[in-house]
Amino acid sequence: MIKPPRLQPGDRVAIVAPAGPVPRERFLEGAKRLADRYALHYDERIFDKQGFLAGDDRARRDELSRAIADPSVRAIICARGGYGLLRIVGGLDPAALARAPKIIVGFSDVTVLHAFAASAGVASIHGPVVTQLALLPDADAQALIDLLESPAPPPPLTGLTVLAPGVGEGPLLGGNLELVSRLCGTPHALALDGAVLLLEEVGERPYRIDRALTQLALSGALAKLRGVVVGELIGCEEKDGAAPSALEVVAERLGSLGIPVLAGAPIGHGARNRAVPLGARVRLDAGAGTVEFLEAAVSQAP
Repeated sequence: MIKPPRLQPGDRVAIVAPAGPVPRERFLEGAKRLADRYALHYDERIFDKQGFLAGDDRARRDELSRAIADPSVRAIICARGGYGLLRIVGGLDPAALARAPKIIVGFSDVTVLHAFAASAGVASIHGPVVTQLALLPDADAQALIDLLESPAPPPPLTGLTVLAPGVGEGPLLGGNLELVSRLCGTPHALALDGAVLLLEEVGERPYRIDRALTQLALSGALAKLRGVVVGELIGCEEKDGAAPSALEVVAERLGSLGIPVLAGAPIGHGARNRAVPLGARVRLDAGAGTVEFLEAAVSQAP
C-alpha cells in the first residue's frame, strides 16, 4: 500500500459529502475540531438534500473527483456517511488517487470509498466523519489527528474479547459489514486474501448480520482471511431481546474459520470511534486480546 504524505498544521483539507444529507449545525460543531488545525475547504453544496442523498449523483461524484485530483488538497474527510457512495463509485478514477495519494477519512457508507482507495493501492483511515466528531470524546478526536500527522504506528487496541483463538497478521481492510457484503461480487469488492477484516454495524438485526456474513463466506471472500476485528454492533439486537445476540451470530459464523476473531474494539457508530489505518499491517493476538498496528497510515514525506 502507498502511504500518503502526513499532514501538518495549516494543510488544506477537503470536506466532501458523497453520501447522505449533512445536518448543518452538527457539521459546524464537528468542523470546529478540525478548523483550529487545518485549512478546511468545502462548498455550500455539501448541505444539498435530494431525498436520502446529499444532492444528485453527478454533483457528489464531481465534488469527490475534484478533491481527489486537486494537488493542493492533502486529505479528504467525509462530512457524513448515510448512503450514496455505491451509486457513484463506478465513476471515480483510482489512478487519479494513485498519482497523487492523499489520505481519505470516514466510516459507515465511506467503507465504499475505502475499498476504492484499496483498489488504487493507497492506505486510508477508518475514522470519524465530521458530523460525528462533535459527539466523540477528546481522545478519539486526538487519535484521528495523530493518525493524520504521525508516520509512527498508532497505539494498540487492548482488552478485546476473544471470539476465536489464534494469532494472525495482515493488512487491515473493511469497515461496515453491510457495505463489505454489498461490494462482494462487484468490481469494487475488497481483496481479502491474506488480510485482517475490520467489521462494525448499526441497526442490523442478528438474522441480517448472519445473512451478510454467510453471503461473504459463500462467495469465498473469507477463505484466506488472517483474522477479524469486530467493532461496535449498535442497535443490532432484537427488540424483545430474543436470542441469538448479534455478537453470538458473529462468533458462530466466523468461529469456524480457524483464525483469531477479537471483538469489542471502540470503533463504529457508538459513543467511541477510534481512528485506525486501513491498508496498514496489523497483528492480532487472541491470547493477549490485542491488535498491534505495525504500520502507520501516512508516510514521513511532507
